[in-house]
Amino acid sequence: MERTLKVYVYREGDKPIMHSPYLLGIYASEGWFMRLMEASKQFVTKDPKKAQLCYLPFSSRRLEETLYVPNSHSSRNLIQYLKNYVDMIAGKHRFWNRTGGADHFLVACHDGAPTETRQHMARCLRALCNADVKEGFVLGKDVSLPETYVRNAPKPTRNVGGNRVSKRKTLAFFAGGMHGYVRPILLQHWENKNPAMKIFGRLPKSKGNRNYIQYMKSSKYCICAKGYEVNSPRVVEAIFHECAIHPLPLTNNE
Repeated sequence: MERTLKVYVYREGDKPIMHSPYLLGIYASEGWFMRLMEASKQFVTKDPKKAQLCYLPFSSRRLEETLYVPNSHSSRNLIQYLKNYVDMIAGKHRFWNRTGGADHFLVACHDGAPTETRQHMARCLRALCNADVKEGFVLGKDVSLPETYVRNAPKPTRNVGGNRVSKRKTLAFFAGGMHGYVRPILLQHWENKNPAMKIFGRLPKSKGNRNYIQYMKSSKYCICAKGYEVNSPRVVEAIFHECAIHPLPLTNNE
């Protein structure tokens, strides 16, 4: 399939929401996809008649950053912006109308993306970091996009890896805010109970989150305890730093 797949990237749309990838932070997955896809000579075709899929090159992070009204708790204007974009490409090209967008796809990492795209882009294939069915993620059609934290755009894989297993003195590590109901229980049972278990609330701030990363690099297992959201960069970060992901719960014998 990689040899034959061709994607047409719509050229329409103004920056910064369109064609302007966001390459840092926890929403960077969508940005790096956009950057690599738009630059791809293998997959991208300039002839839409040769394409099996059409890519809608917008950034959900830029959409929020540009249009969201602070404390409004409303995404109405964001949804309207996306509707206007769909109406524009549907009026200019015939490709959207032939399938109602079923052969179009988008990649979006912001938490609000499922809600913002489920109305006027409902038939599109959606790669979403927030794969929450309660917010509109469609099993069997939509794709879960791994969320990660990119701290260095010129070198996104900088500091990947960790200590050898023999040098990892910590059995298990967790640190994070007290979101949801699982994390408080985790701290109740394990915080300051065993020197091999480094279980904390939110760590003090450090440049580049160095303390958090060093704990991952020196631990055998990283606990990925659910918070409010179903998505978290913690899983990908654990893989990056070669820290095995441990399912909860741990027992007193482990």
